[in-house]
Amino acid sequence: MSIYEKALGKEYKKMHPKLQEKFGLTSQANIASISRGVMDEIWGGRIFMYPFLQLGTLKHISFRERGSQIPFTLENYAYKNSIGQECMAWNRSFNFSKTRHFDATMVYSSKTKGIVDYLGIDQDFVTKIDLSVLENGGIRLLSGPLVFNNMGIKFNIPSFISGVAEAVEWYDEINEKFHIKVEVKNKMFGTIFGYKGTFKTEYYSCTGGIPKNKKPRKEGTMNVL
Repeated sequence: MSIYEKALGKEYKKMHPKLQEKFGLTSQANIASISRGVMDEIWGGRIFMYPFLQLGTLKHISFRERGSQIPFTLENYAYKNSIGQECMAWNRSFNFSKTRHFDATMVYSSKTKGIVDYLGIDQDFVTKIDLSVLENGGIRLLSGPLVFNNMGIKFNIPSFISGVAEAVEWYDEINEKFHIKVEVKNKMFGTIFGYKGTFKTEYYSCTGGIPKNKKPRKEGTMNVL
């Protein structure tokens, strides 16, 4: 059973079968997925935010580039981390003139009975994810308060300098494509960044385990939330 099925329970079966397949990866199955498509638009972020967004490129949590018709790749790998927790790696690539990354690792928390999202390649930032199934069989992921977590230091990031992320994904049977819309908003400054587009997903054997370069560079302290 995948971490998302554990978190959603009976609601999981209400998702479109294509989404159940995509969110159903487990480390035991040794199946990975790669999604390729185009982001119709990537927007957001005022000029004064650019230096902070650019710093986020080092951690694979943000980028300052914006545009339309941007090629996009998403790789998903289910694996177990160093303490045996089932994880799902989300490695997103946006191909501007330079390739930019937005990576995360999601884990099922037996403590909260939900999903915890460790952001970036160093897992410095952590948030809880609220999952819900949409009427069209899609899925909605909504982040909670952001926590900084590094080298034993942990504190809540004030809401006026952090953002809340909402991701909505659904399947279009007519065009046989997934649709995605993501927006990260700050309550004072509006949208930090957002993107929307379509993609198709393929699955392949991953018997050798998750590639080393797809794992976080540094594994954060688990069970922090």
